[in-house]
Amino acid sequence: MTKNNNIKTTTKRGKGLYIFWSIVLAIYVVAFLFDNSLAIKSLQETGLTLLKILPIFVLIFVIMVLSNLFLTPELVKKHFGKEAGLKGWFYALLFGILVAGPPYALYPMLRNMKEHGLATKYLAAFLYNRNVKIPLLPAMIYYFGWWYTIIMTILVIIFSVFDGLILEVLVKDNNVVKSSGEQNG
Repeated sequence: MTKNNNIKTTTKRGKGLYIFWSIVLAIYVVAFLFDNSLAIKSLQETGLTLLKILPIFVLIFVIMVLSNLFLTPELVKKHFGKEAGLKGWFYALLFGILVAGPPYALYPMLRNMKEHGLATKYLAAFLYNRNVKIPLLPAMIYYFGWWYTIIMTILVIIFSVFDGLILEVLVKDNNVVKSSGEQNG
């Protein structure tokens, strides 16, 4: 993506955010005019929600700082780049299974890694393997049995590789396929 395309994308996002917040503000003004107690209650609920998600934002900020400090482009390309080979698959599968926490907290770090050379196929495999949750395996065994759990886990790992290979073909470099079929890149 060229610098000029980045500016266009940022400008589009800026306009969208401006429109979104203008609509939110207009809704609050209308709500305040019709029923100020409802508008005040809504603002209080919004504030409480923001306080609840503040720790998530702090976590995302910490992850971004750490990824910027330790994930150099050379390191990412060496272990997760297009030429990483079996080592890249091994790391993507292993870290996809081992990394805990909400996926939305990982997205900023993964985007940063993508910008530093993370291959699309490894990103897809990583995200796919987040479905294998080691802490939940005992519960899965309890409810569904050993064979089901083992077979399902193996299939998730195998199909994560296919998923990665398919996405590597469909999504070239840093292009993102939009729902309308047009590409941004």
